[in-house]
Amino acid sequence: MEDLYSIGETARLNDVSIKSLRHYDEIGLLKPMHIDPDTGYRYYAYSQFSFIDKIKRYKNVGLSLKDLKDVFQSKDLERLEELLREQNHALEEEARRLQDQRQDVQWLVDFLEYSRSMVVDNHLYIKEQPSMTVLRVPCDGDDAMYTMDMELRRVASSPPFQNCQLLNPYGYLLDLDHLLDNRFYPVASTVCIREEPDMPDSPYLFTIPGGRYLCCKAKILSQGWDVGPLAQYCRSRGLHPAFVLANEYLASLNDPTNSPYEIGLPLPAGWPELE
Repeated sequence: MEDLYSIGETARLNDVSIKSLRHYDEIGLLKPMHIDPDTGYRYYAYSQFSFIDKIKRYKNVGLSLKDLKDVFQSKDLERLEELLREQNHALEEEARRLQDQRQDVQWLVDFLEYSRSMVVDNHLYIKEQPSMTVLRVPCDGDDAMYTMDMELRRVASSPPFQNCQLLNPYGYLLDLDHLLDNRFYPVASTVCIREEPDMPDSPYLFTIPGGRYLCCKAKILSQGWDVGPLAQYCRSRGLHPAFVLANEYLASLNDPTNSPYEIGLPLPAGWPELE
């Protein structure tokens, strides 16, 4: 008869917990070679150590104890290979999900870093804006903030947009003529999305083209904001783009009316630098 090892010795020699060995016994995955009828102590044989190795190896890559029990009892190597292939596919999907999540976290880090760097003044500057897709909900500039927000939420939670990942910044497309008179008049409420759904004709999708934008910052939801230098520049040079982008950034977690907005006007190709 081969040597027997107590449950404590077996746990130590195989780097597995006593609790795990007891659990394997309870579910029928690995029964002790011998149980002392008087004390109830469990003893394992050396020949079972390789079985413990297999349990640890396949458990560590994500196979369930239930699946392992079924495979070991059936001795079906093809089923074991199938389970491993399924687990490999699941891990690939999880890796893609984590990569998307990591990108979203970095997006928020960049958003907050840019928010903290913002100084609201009348300074004009030209910025290179990357292309991005937004969910766009038309609105009347006289609509209440509540009305615009609720409509954007309604569209965002409806098929096929309910699975889209919404990203900062939120914002508006503004009417230029009202803006140049220091009046807040949105023609659409927007939010950036990570992946554009396959709906090329949707009226709710809008691609903000990449390129050079004339920008300034203003707290357009607060009282007394002013974009005088921007108005003077546009009127003196005849700049009248097809849309005006206003992206919201954070100055506070609980006072959205005090949020700074970066106002951006797309510039035609070849537009000169600021003097």
